[in-house]
Amino acid sequence: MGNGMKESRTAYDRPQAYELGEWEFYGLTLKVTPDVLIPRPDTERLVDLALAFLKNRPGEQYILDLCCGSGCVGLAVAAHCPAARVTYGDISEAALAVARSNGCEDIRVIDALKPPSPGLGPFDALLCNPPYVTDGDTENLDASVRDYEPPVALFGGRDGLDFYRALLPDWLSVLRPGGLFAVEIGFDQAAAVERMTRDAGLDGVAVRRDYGGRDRIVSGYIK
Repeated sequence: MGNGMKESRTAYDRPQAYELGEWEFYGLTLKVTPDVLIPRPDTERLVDLALAFLKNRPGEQYILDLCCGSGCVGLAVAAHCPAARVTYGDISEAALAVARSNGCEDIRVIDALKPPSPGLGPFDALLCNPPYVTDGDTENLDASVRDYEPPVALFGGRDGLDFYRALLPDWLSVLRPGGLFAVEIGFDQAAAVERMTRDAGLDGVAVRRDYGGRDRIVSGYIK
């Protein structure tokens, strides 16, 4: 009886996006599998920021969508900014296969926890929605996330900040002067990530909220 109840709960919690095999993000219908996170409205704020940055910049703009998963961020930017040329990077080859099925072209296996390879870039913007859930913090995750979404895309170390420590300052080297650095964060990580971003020497460091009013994006600009 106990096992039957567990199976019933799990079946009920299975995300609709994985059942359908697709999900909408920023007006795009994208393929999704359990190898990638389900795109969520909170992440659309990262796209909003990138498009505001790019709209008044002339010529082709080179974007790095790091920890890209399904490719949702870069694809949304490219759909609304024809001058954008996006490179998609992720540690998971399975995730990159999903990104490829969504039409991403310049795809690379990249470990964001390691310094960038020589010759990568330069880019006008680095956009990243990294893993930021504290390791082992499964009780505070919805069952649909905990049981189905890929752990490699969720957990970011003992305090959830490992990826921000790796990105700042090592990954700033791939950006041109004046380039945009923007990352999604957990709702309670703004102070820590904002401090790291300032300490790395970026200009115009700011925290932006998601549609629900929670801190969600930290950004700054290369001097």
